[in-house]
Amino acid sequence: MRAKNRKPRKPAATKVDLTRRDFLKAASVALSGRLLVEQDATAATSAEGTLRVEIRDSVTQEIVPAMVCVTSLADHKWRTPPDGRSVPPFTTSRDFYEGFYSWKPGDVGPVRVTKGDYNDNDTRSFVYAGKSAYPFWQEPATYFVSKPFSIRLPVGRWRLAVAHGIEYRPVFEEFEIAPDKTRSRKILLRRWVDMPKLGWYSGDDHIHMVRLKPEQNEFLMTWARAEDVHVSNTLRMGDLHEVYFEQMGYGKDFRYQQEDYVLVSGQEDPRMEIHEQGHAIALNIKGPVRDTARYHLYDVVFDEVHAQGGLAGYAHFAWAPAYYRARREETYATWDATINVVRDKVDFLEILQFRQLGLDDFYDFLNLGYKLTASAGSDLPWGNTIGEVRMYVYTGGTFSADAWFAAMKAGRTFVTNGPMIEMTVDNAIPGDELRLGGNASFRIQAQAWAPRSIGSPKTLEIVAEGEVIRSAESDNPDVQELKIDVVLKAGASQWIAARVRAHNGALAHTSPVYVLVEGRSFRSQKEVPQLVEKRLKVLDFIASRLQDQKFISSDSYSKEEIEALTAEIDEARARYRQLLSPG
Repeated sequence: MRAKNRKPRKPAATKVDLTRRDFLKAASVALSGRLLVEQDATAATSAEGTLRVEIRDSVTQEIVPAMVCVTSLADHKWRTPPDGRSVPPFTTSRDFYEGFYSWKPGDVGPVRVTKGDYNDNDTRSFVYAGKSAYPFWQEPATYFVSKPFSIRLPVGRWRLAVAHGIEYRPVFEEFEIAPDKTRSRKILLRRWVDMPKLGWYSGDDHIHMVRLKPEQNEFLMTWARAEDVHVSNTLRMGDLHEVYFEQMGYGKDFRYQQEDYVLVSGQEDPRMEIHEQGHAIALNIKGPVRDTARYHLYDVVFDEVHAQGGLAGYAHFAWAPAYYRARREETYATWDATINVVRDKVDFLEILQFRQLGLDDFYDFLNLGYKLTASAGSDLPWGNTIGEVRMYVYTGGTFSADAWFAAMKAGRTFVTNGPMIEMTVDNAIPGDELRLGGNASFRIQAQAWAPRSIGSPKTLEIVAEGEVIRSAESDNPDVQELKIDVVLKAGASQWIAARVRAHNGALAHTSPVYVLVEGRSFRSQKEVPQLVEKRLKVLDFIASRLQDQKFISSDSYSKEEIEALTAEIDEARARYRQLLSPG
């Protein structure tokens, strides 16, 4: 046995004798060497190329922020500038709590996944039921860009998608990236409608974002402008124990405005479980309203919000009632509204969110004779992007934040995630009262319109007291407009609204016009008895909750709050029963 560390002896020299096996081995070595030489010779040829993109408004020729996705047609994954060689992770709701301190002007925005079955609360994609957050956007993700960009991409087939809100036609292009070649694209974004010229300005009532530093204002404004959302309500969010998404301040001095785009501080607070008391929203406030000793008394917050000149309403009516009731029949989701709408504390309900239009409670309260504004909010970061659902508010020929909120309070709104919709009853627009005599007639004119690339209308319906009284339909997605023009006898007082469903599943709905005949209430005499019974059952459910010690303890209701809520329930019961009176 050879000793450890001893060098082996060098073998003696032998005569070379090439057998067939030796020859094949030698040829293989030579071939390998030649391949290595060839690889070295072609090493300068890259397996990558470059895409350069600039995005401009087709009329003004100005560079505009936009939403973008660059997707490989090989693996169907997104890439972001400047390094498109790897797939960056998408941002979740947790990432937003820190406020994106590392973002700088000119950086691309966060990657937001728009399609996929991520069954968690970090993306909230489960509420979209596997569909894209935007009905017209079928890309896997989206992010904003604010200036021309270059992106280095592996060779192959790619897809570029660009959007600028819903008033511009989106652009979708497929292209080839060749080795060491640069492909330049100038994207001209073209309007299909100019709603500000018609007096309507878009807004999102429900955005959560830390807004404490100038760069955070710039981050959020860039995103809002990329989505062409004029009023972004940035909400501090609270629960019984703490607050999140702090704002630098409230009121006019802390609005951040660029031209006719503005960020305005508000709050989503109080916030008990959606499937119980619900989430409250306050807009255009001068300061946050929060009292943890009386946290469960939402009317205390609403009264102070109104004293500040703000608006008060409830979030998540778009999806919460149906979502929770479908799972637990005994649950009355967002039940606090049953106490406070009838007590004249509420301005609006958020009826469009996450591709869902929630109308049951909205119609119930309207049929009971209570005016409510239709609103919409993305709930970013649990929603996908600012303005994926939006409300349009009619301010007329000029824009200001004050005018926008005054018009919202007056009910001059419609909500949409695609098609536009307009409705007049005689000369009245949504939110208006139309006062008529007993023998009068009125004319309803409504139209819904959008190109196929956004969501052309499939059905347009006129709804009175919750019933469809006229409709128009199209089975051709290339037909961009539906109209209704009808003259009807007034008969009785009623509320009238219009709603749309597009071929791609997009939705729109107006706030009502209130037709008052001989000065009588617009509440539905036919529906009131059963609706009163329905709401009294909700109040009974709430009362039983307030006697359930397990519920009281788990949600920390104090004795004083229970006494106050019990008194409010009694007042609400009395008001509902008064609606049964012939007078």
